[in-house]
Amino acid sequence: MKTNRNELCQCRSGLKYKKCCMNKPVDNEQTIFSIATICGFLKTGLEHLDTFQGNVKNVNVKQIMLMNEDTLLCEFYPLGLHSFEVKQEMAVIMSFFSAFFKDDPYEGMHFRYFAIRAFDQQEDELMYAVSSRASAATISNGNSIEWLRTTLFQENTHDYRLSRAKAIISDIENALRTVIKKILFKKFGLDWWNLGIDKTFGDPVKRIYANQFGDSVEVGEVLINYTFTLDLKKIISADWGRFKHLFDKKTAFEDAMVELNVIRREEAHNRPISRQHLDDLDRLYKELLSGIEVHYPDTVLSYLAENWKTKIAAIFTVQPKITYTLEEFSVLDDEGKRLLIIKDCRQQIEYLDNQLTKLNSLIVPVSKIIKHKEMTDLLVGYRILQEQKLNCALNRTWEEVSTILTNIELQGQKMNVFSRQLLLEES
Repeated sequence: MKTNRNELCQCRSGLKYKKCCMNKPVDNEQTIFSIATICGFLKTGLEHLDTFQGNVKNVNVKQIMLMNEDTLLCEFYPLGLHSFEVKQEMAVIMSFFSAFFKDDPYEGMHFRYFAIRAFDQQEDELMYAVSSRASAATISNGNSIEWLRTTLFQENTHDYRLSRAKAIISDIENALRTVIKKILFKKFGLDWWNLGIDKTFGDPVKRIYANQFGDSVEVGEVLINYTFTLDLKKIISADWGRFKHLFDKKTAFEDAMVELNVIRREEAHNRPISRQHLDDLDRLYKELLSGIEVHYPDTVLSYLAENWKTKIAAIFTVQPKITYTLEEFSVLDDEGKRLLIIKDCRQQIEYLDNQLTKLNSLIVPVSKIIKHKEMTDLLVGYRILQEQKLNCALNRTWEEVSTILTNIELQGQKMNVFSRQLLLEES
């Protein structure tokens, strides 16, 4: 059917036909577009959404490009800076991508994932999201909740940073309160607050409670919950002999608590929390709670372990590229097979290097150190075998290949067993 010059162009660019494809050469077969052209169509369409969806605001696109050969990436500047607002705009972009590539209308354009990065006007990344095509399609089907559930988000919005800071600080303070209760109760019994804590530190806390509730209390189990960061520092420092086994040095502990209190003031007044603040809190969490986790594993709360699990999941969301199928491999001559093996090995090694770099950058909770090392050792072993296979292909020394392939299969089986165990233990 012929397209009217004033109708929207069928290439889905969002422009009218007369301003888009009307004057382009027509092929009786499906038109083949370059990736750059398709990205241009998408950018124009998103920037003019209101021309064919009046209730949808235009997207301020920074750029659209191909990433990792199978992922289409859109970078944009959102209108809102809060987490929910950014996700709403991301859902619009994902839905647009899904509709644009429905039924794969463009030859050679077979994306597995859609990715979006949101930036503020200072070019700081606010949020990163990756969806499979199937996940993105659920938005158009009216199931945005399913899309939110199945999409990987890495956030850096202002409200997200504030909520993460609150969670980390709460975990640190509550862990310190718990070990104070346990250690002093073991020494002094039920009246540990009055017997084990200097009145200089203990009485001001009592007054805070009395001023707030109009009643006095002597129970340490209650009063400890009304201590602040510097109160906890004073209590532990004043009785260092009972607590020193949990920390490195007294001066290091006190410096860490002072640094924590500075960030605590910003968080308590809902002031902006920077990415650097979160990085500092990650470090302080490890410094202050690593020893507590060893001696009182049930005391440390979930932040560090949950953060580790989340980062592991994000790392392994990215899968290695598929270089070839068995059918494609079987029809090649010996030299063609050798070149394909070389390409595959190099891609596997690049993938493994990226994964190992990410794994080695994580802050690992003490309880997960052995598991984390086992994971990295398996990947290192697999990389070594891929390197050996690559050398055989490059040097045409095929006599060792059979043994290497067997070892690669065995290593892969070990990795699969480990993955299943990890999923069961961490679910």
